[in-house]
Amino acid sequence: MADRGNSMKTELIAEIEAAWAALHSYLAQLSEAQMTTVHDHQGWTVKDHLTHMAAWEESVVVFLQGRPRYEGLGVDESLYSSASFDDINDVIKQHYQALTLAQATAQLQAAHRRLMALLQPLTDADLSQSLRHFLPSSPVDDRRQAINIIRDNTSAHFSEHLVWIKALVSPRE
Repeated sequence: MADRGNSMKTELIAEIEAAWAALHSYLAQLSEAQMTTVHDHQGWTVKDHLTHMAAWEESVVVFLQGRPRYEGLGVDESLYSSASFDDINDVIKQHYQALTLAQATAQLQAAHRRLMALLQPLTDADLSQSLRHFLPSSPVDDRRQAINIIRDNTSAHFSEHLVWIKALVSPRE
């Protein structure tokens, strides 16, 4: 990363912006029906993917604010501490099921704006710190660097879900 003279933060922001743009470029091509009525074999719609990404991005927002990630996910501490990602994701999906597409989109946009605003003042040194630095009382012993937690819940997550959304809406592509 540093070989081009760019900071970790600069490269992270570029990755996030590129993945965000790719996701929204594809979403802009979809109709409301494609985003709300087409389901995969587990019952997920594009709207469910949006609320899922918003919740996980919000979990980064709250950890950067020094609060437990489970608060951002909208799950209780015991579930977050002991359940599988699939179990947590099922609770998130059910929690936001009643949102309209407009509400789900607004939720994702708002979480993204909050995260990007919190990312701006961080330094490379901050991004190299572990979750424990930001949240010493975390119920989960997550020793990953902040940059990796942020990347996993933004650019990597957007790209991962874009593949699934494309497969859901246009399975023959």
